[in-house]
Amino acid sequence: MSFSTASSSTYPAKQHLVRTAKNLGVSSGVIFVRGGDIIVHPDSDTEYEFHQDSNFYYLSGVVEPGYAAAYDIASDTAILFVNHVSADEAVWVGVPMSLEEQQAAYGFDQAHYTKDIASIISALSPSKVFMLPHHQAPELQSLSIDQEMLIEAVHEARVFKDDYEIEVMRKANKISGSAHETLMREARVGMNEAELRGRFVGLVLSQGCSYEAYGSIVARGRNAATLHYTKNNMKMDDASNMVLVDAGGSLRCYASDITRTWPLGAKFSSECRDIYAIVLAMQKSVIDACGPNKQWMDMHLLSNRVAAQGLLELGILRGSLDDIVRKHVVGYFMPHGIGHLIGIDTHDVGGYPRGAERINAPGLRYLRASREMLPRMAFTVEPGLYFVDAILADAKADPSIAEHIDFDVVAKYRSVGGVRIEDNIVITESGNDNLTTCVKEIADIEAIRAKAH
Repeated sequence: MSFSTASSSTYPAKQHLVRTAKNLGVSSGVIFVRGGDIIVHPDSDTEYEFHQDSNFYYLSGVVEPGYAAAYDIASDTAILFVNHVSADEAVWVGVPMSLEEQQAAYGFDQAHYTKDIASIISALSPSKVFMLPHHQAPELQSLSIDQEMLIEAVHEARVFKDDYEIEVMRKANKISGSAHETLMREARVGMNEAELRGRFVGLVLSQGCSYEAYGSIVARGRNAATLHYTKNNMKMDDASNMVLVDAGGSLRCYASDITRTWPLGAKFSSECRDIYAIVLAMQKSVIDACGPNKQWMDMHLLSNRVAAQGLLELGILRGSLDDIVRKHVVGYFMPHGIGHLIGIDTHDVGGYPRGAERINAPGLRYLRASREMLPRMAFTVEPGLYFVDAILADAKADPSIAEHIDFDVVAKYRSVGGVRIEDNIVITESGNDNLTTCVKEIADIEAIRAKAH
């Protein structure tokens, strides 16, 4: 199945409200959601950077603070509540669109000011008002409010991406992938990690992204052994090191999440090439296997088996492949999951539906999703191998694990730090659609890096 790429300028807010209402399984009542507000630093007039509540954005398409939205299930009516901007405020923030213009722009059936929330909702005589547990509506306290059912309904709706969402995520990947390749072309020995991070952010913002989808990671050498390294302030002065860049822009509130690892010099060192080749094989195997009606947990286990075979061939691991897989030995080298759902949030909601439980085993305990893959779900596929001293010390202290690891060979590869390769895919009817086009083959990366020297 291929997804339509037909462009649309109108965010499908009402379709998202309808989808969420269907998940509630009721025929009447009102969904009411409230957007975020500006927060000011304590003892200051400086505002924190505003990011809209993700669930509210999904159901409204509104990025500005101070809004609310409702959906009357029985009458199929979507209502937008607009933050009124006074003449004094307009001097500072600009003159907003009229109610009619905002109703049309966001695709709602009605638009009113937030001061009218109580009268408009009460006039609907709802049997129940469904709200999110973290939202407050003191003006509706006289009505019957349910703050338990909506969260699961909206999370499950967000799991399945429509054509609009997929198109935006594809473009976010294109912008971010291009920025990754620019960093590969421009990085030089002697630069600082901060220069690459700054360059990446500038590139994605200049091409339409509103902000980073998450805190960017630019880690040279051993820094890459810290999974969420965000200091990004070390000098890159060793050409034998690799640079791991985990960064993505957020476009129209939809995230991209891409990781590439490449040599600071013109070519991979032999040790770096060995580890990179295994991680690339892990990712290719998983992407080839991803498709409808398969279990995400099985994709993680597949990546571990490919990794175990590669590490056995290098002499880092020893013993029976089946024993290594059964004991989760690879979890000491890949302590995170194979990936996660992605959408409005980088680590998107819905990874563990009701009844799904986490497994307390190395690597598996940090798996961010455990469910059947179905068409229109979007996942990251991000295998990695790392040489983390503290985790390897735990492995050495456990005889049942240590017997499978040659720590002398591990010492040879310690300087690699870590390798991660990450793409974003959407599950289709027949397999998957890889939204990420940034280069990752060894020959392609070295061709780019050769021109940088």
